[in-house]
Amino acid sequence: MDPNADISFRVIADHARAISFLIADGVMPSNEGRGYVLRRLLRRGARHGRLLGLKDPFLFRIAATVAKVMGGAYPELRTEEQRIGEVIRTEEERFGETLEKGMRIIEDYLEVNKPQGDRELMTPLVVDGGFLFNLYDTHGFPRDLAEEIFQDAGWQITDETRLTWEIAMEQQHTRGRESRSSQVVTVGTPTVTYTPPPSSFIGYDRLEAESSVVAIYGDGTGKNEAVEGEEIDLFTAETPFYGESGGQVGDRGTIQTARGDILEIIDTQHPTPQLTAHRGRVKKGRFQVGDAVHLVVDAKHRQKTMLNHSATHILHAVLRKELGEHVRQAGSLVAPDRLRFDFNHTGSIPEEKLALIETHVNQRIREDASVSIQETNFDDAIRQGALAFFGDKYGDRVRVVKIGDFSTELCGGTHVHRSGEIGIFKLHFEGGVAAGVRRVEAFTGEGALDLIRAYEQRLKEIGELVRTSADDAVDKVKKLLERQRELEREIEKLRGEFGKNQIAELLAKRQNIDGVSVLITQVDGIDAKQLREIADQLKERLGSGVLVLASVGDKNVNLVASVTQDLVRRYHAGNIIKELAPMVGGGGGGRPDFAQAGGKEPAKLGAALKRAEEILRQSK
Repeated sequence: MDPNADISFRVIADHARAISFLIADGVMPSNEGRGYVLRRLLRRGARHGRLLGLKDPFLFRIAATVAKVMGGAYPELRTEEQRIGEVIRTEEERFGETLEKGMRIIEDYLEVNKPQGDRELMTPLVVDGGFLFNLYDTHGFPRDLAEEIFQDAGWQITDETRLTWEIAMEQQHTRGRESRSSQVVTVGTPTVTYTPPPSSFIGYDRLEAESSVVAIYGDGTGKNEAVEGEEIDLFTAETPFYGESGGQVGDRGTIQTARGDILEIIDTQHPTPQLTAHRGRVKKGRFQVGDAVHLVVDAKHRQKTMLNHSATHILHAVLRKELGEHVRQAGSLVAPDRLRFDFNHTGSIPEEKLALIETHVNQRIREDASVSIQETNFDDAIRQGALAFFGDKYGDRVRVVKIGDFSTELCGGTHVHRSGEIGIFKLHFEGGVAAGVRRVEAFTGEGALDLIRAYEQRLKEIGELVRTSADDAVDKVKKLLERQRELEREIEKLRGEFGKNQIAELLAKRQNIDGVSVLITQVDGIDAKQLREIADQLKERLGSGVLVLASVGDKNVNLVASVTQDLVRRYHAGNIIKELAPMVGGGGGGRPDFAQAGGKEPAKLGAALKRAEEILRQSK
């Protein structure tokens, strides 16, 4: 056996086992932590498959063998076999594009920098670390895999290669740190850089507070005063306003002075974790640095947001129970009007499973479980069973949100006191947003009721359209659709009979061009599909010959060209159509024996058919 092939076989077998166990344990491919280890193993296995000539995904098939061989000792390999295969296949397909592109770039590099003359005997070939970094930074091609490919090609990875890479990476990190530390936000069009003192959030259990203005920013710069009509970012020493973070949107409300000045807050942001920017428009009067102010959060906006945030925690717990503990949050949006939750999972969720998830979330809501919130250190939170994930970053002090006995998570957001306050939960959407990531959107409370009312109104309107009640609308629509299908079948049958009756009439129009039977004509009253069917029937009746047929709709033209097999060396149907299609404002093409096209200029069909005859007469 080829020793290199033997190595590849061993790598694939070893890596297939490793990735199967990791995925069974709930790990998903990612760019950090265990997920990154999994991704590297999977990609290295895929690359060795390419070395053996396997260009299509194959590791997921080997994972099935791993489950078969080792499933007796490790049952989770069998219970999770389908999900393991889906995760591997998705990652293989995703990486396949990166691998193909990266390999082409590496091959070009090897070709351009290949040894000239006696260079191979004089100096070793050293890989440029800058090239490896650009390959990674621009195209996402893993460094370790690129190094392995170069080493297999006889190139060296030296300390200079690694140093060049590390310098480039550090420069990128420095640019990122400078960007994050500059405290830049956008207010309207200008970009503002500022460094006011930190703000203290005191709004978990209160919606009003007294404080003082410590900074004002607007029109691209800091200022001491803002007047009526100006859009500004206002900073206070303390605030009950929750700044957007953790997926939860920022609070709205008002800030007022004792003079009666009013700032209408339309959003609250965190330019940095320590700063809270109240973003709004001066509705009345003026605001100055140093003013004593009264801050009032919009209670309804906050309450609706809290319903959705607590519902998100319950949804997360139910998803992990119904789909598996591999489910973990991959992004979220908690707004007053809806919630959106992204999570790691491969494959769509069946309708019956979605219905079960919605049912279980509502069951948890109806339990009216208490919501307890405690601030503690990270280790104590984990001992309490708080949901945390390997690779996520947490501070020494964390906030633990516990809902009944079914949900315990680390979270800095605002929440209800009991699950029953949520009222009702209604799923609205489920779909994929990225490889291995699904998204659900849902409504709670009044939002859920509004959605249900909207569905009821649509059903009522459908009933009115089909002249029945909302209760009977579905059955009536089913009957109408079945009747429509029957009528369509009858129409197709009649059109087919009409077409057959035309065959003899059409054949009478054929002519002889240089000893070849040729039929060039327009067929009325048929669509593109029927035109193809008639062409097939005419071709069969001709035995030997060339057809160019056309049909005209209200605003379109259909063309087909067909050539019997004995004449394809002399006439090419695809070339005929390519020349005719532009004449009727369209495009198309096809094989030597059959081609079709569509156009948008029926008025020019006569000229196109005339040109078809010229083309056939010119072909010898």
